[in-house]
Amino acid sequence: MPTRISGLGSGLDIDNLVSQMMQAKRVPIDKMSQKLTGLSWQRDAYRDMNTDMSAFMKEAQKLTLSSNIMAKKASMATSDSDKVKITATPNALNGNITLNVTQIAKSASITSGSLGITANPSQAIADTNATLEVTGELGVQNVSIQAGDNMGRIVTKINAESSKTGVKAIYDQISDKFTLVSTQTGAAAKVHIKDLDNTSLLKDKLKIATTLDYETTLDAGTGVGYGKDAKVNLNNTGEVSVRTNSFTMNDVSIVLLADPGATPYTVNGSVTSDVDTVVSTIKGVFDKYNELIEKVNDKLSEQKYRNYVPLTDSQRKEMSESDIELWEDKAKSGLLRGDVTLSSGLEKMRLYLSDAVSGTGSTQYDSLADIGITTAPSSSTAYLEKGKIYIDEQKLRQALTDNPDQVTDLFTKDGTRGSDGKLTTFSDAGIGSRLYEIVKNDLVSGLTQKTQIVPTKSYLNIQIDEYTKNISAAEYALSDYEQGLYSKYAAMESALNKLNSQGSQLASFFQSK
Repeated sequence: MPTRISGLGSGLDIDNLVSQMMQAKRVPIDKMSQKLTGLSWQRDAYRDMNTDMSAFMKEAQKLTLSSNIMAKKASMATSDSDKVKITATPNALNGNITLNVTQIAKSASITSGSLGITANPSQAIADTNATLEVTGELGVQNVSIQAGDNMGRIVTKINAESSKTGVKAIYDQISDKFTLVSTQTGAAAKVHIKDLDNTSLLKDKLKIATTLDYETTLDAGTGVGYGKDAKVNLNNTGEVSVRTNSFTMNDVSIVLLADPGATPYTVNGSVTSDVDTVVSTIKGVFDKYNELIEKVNDKLSEQKYRNYVPLTDSQRKEMSESDIELWEDKAKSGLLRGDVTLSSGLEKMRLYLSDAVSGTGSTQYDSLADIGITTAPSSSTAYLEKGKIYIDEQKLRQALTDNPDQVTDLFTKDGTRGSDGKLTTFSDAGIGSRLYEIVKNDLVSGLTQKTQIVPTKSYLNIQIDEYTKNISAAEYALSDYEQGLYSKYAAMESALNKLNSQGSQLASFFQSK
């Protein structure tokens, strides 16, 4: 801390003099601080824009996936919806579906008779120690049961080996029954249990040898249960066996919900192009595109107010919050004005959105204009739209209905790529591929390079680091300078006080004579 003096000897306001000299000395530091603040604002502006670009990149990627442009929907009679659920994949062919279900897939299981423990399920079940051999589709494991084990402990011990056996144990308190069930459905699934110590645990205590669900064999307390495959016939192509109740045939996902029992049933449905979903996807992407280019164009043309520089700390102290906000709005304006990365990226997107796609095998739909997607209609004010996209929904729907394959190719076709995985030419790439590639490699990558720290520090961050270091050094020197001023004034005051003291002594001496 500087040595504080009052200035009694000289009559000077030392603090005020030092303050004025410090203000003059601080001017270069304030200018560096203002420059540092401006650079930090610019870095933040680039980061915000990069966030917007990254978000749009994910939107653009939707147009590179054929599953989004070839979306299909499946429907069926309301009366059949509780029997079978069908979902069409993008590759499913449009048309009617007929599905005959003879049998649904079932798990292998063995179920006991009533155990008589509903009132007290925690009571001991095992009278003696026993080793149960549990066999399932996955393998065989021995389970050690201890005398005094209750139903909960027996179930837990069997289930601890489920990942190795493929068998799970369940006790249902309402029905008062113990069940062993396979973890998978299908004819390959099985459940087999045996008491290796020949105790009465299985037959008399767990009672699983008295009532068995499916095809089983009994042998002195030993039971075997087998699962069943589903049996279906799709579009009269012949009955097939399927191991689960959820499967895909002819690119249609099917879930069997109802057990036909002894009476097979037939359900009818249809697969059609989901034009509504596809149109919604395409419109959603280009709505985001319009929002993005509007924001970018605003930033590129934003007015730069060169007389409005970042405020210093002393200036902020003298202003109200509202005035500070208004000032900084002006000071932050134009931070991205004329930025080359943004302007070139925008220009590239406009160019390749309008260019035809070569190699699609179709001249009917080789450009966005062919399916009703264009920029502003030609007029004297069209240039003001700066590339905004308009969609003729009726024309787009018609194209998707008439030839969805060609429209899909128009958007999703991949182009020629180099060893680095990037497109070498854009003319043979689909619109979605072009858009995604430009946003990813030109805009997101370019903006990232302006703000990155690793693997190499950007020029913007290098400048920020330099100003931060120089300001710190200048502040340290300024502190030394202030201390030096106070030391000099202290020496002056000391000298004046000594001079005054000597003068007083001389005056006293002459008066005494």
